[in-house]
Amino acid sequence: MKNNSKAFTLIEMLISIVLMALIISTMMFAFKYSISQFTRIGSIVPKKAIGYDQLRGVISGMFPYSVDIQRGFEDTKLEPFIYLKNKEMLFISKNPIFNRDISIIKIECKDDKLNYYEKILYDKHSNYLAPVIEDIDFKKSYFDDLEECSFEYNFVEKKETPSLITLFMKNSKESLEFDFSAMIDMNNTKNILILRDPF
Repeated sequence: MKNNSKAFTLIEMLISIVLMALIISTMMFAFKYSISQFTRIGSIVPKKAIGYDQLRGVISGMFPYSVDIQRGFEDTKLEPFIYLKNKEMLFISKNPIFNRDISIIKIECKDDKLNYYEKILYDKHSNYLAPVIEDIDFKKSYFDDLEECSFEYNFVEKKETPSLITLFMKNSKESLEFDFSAMIDMNNTKNILILRDPF
């Protein structure tokens, strides 16, 4: 009786395995090459997106915080801990990047970079009357080789908190403009003023 069953021979199987190995190795080479090219150009787009998202979270977490200040022989009075300048922002945020506690945040344009500082507000070394942030609190630089960098603040009517914060950055290749909204509850800002420098 004749056996008509069909099957792959050993040679056909070996040829198939060799072809599959060649295809996979070619795909892996192409993938590694694309990754190396992506790394070489500095992964610009993802870095921008990640940087924007992190800064947006910090700024949207801004909230009112007042401290008692005594100047000379004057009585103590409540003053806001929020300073908005052309090259620097200093404020309190409930959404810091590197910890889960309410923190003092400083974002500044300095040395051709956008630098981020963060310090827990209520740690064991805190001065509750006048919290400070220092150079040792530096955490990260977001963008390098900046030729220009500045903040602009937009205020709506007579409100004392900015409705929109715009960050301008420029390097030799491109100009960037990021907009951030400060989600501050205006019902809790009756005693809060914002100290800002004229531009």
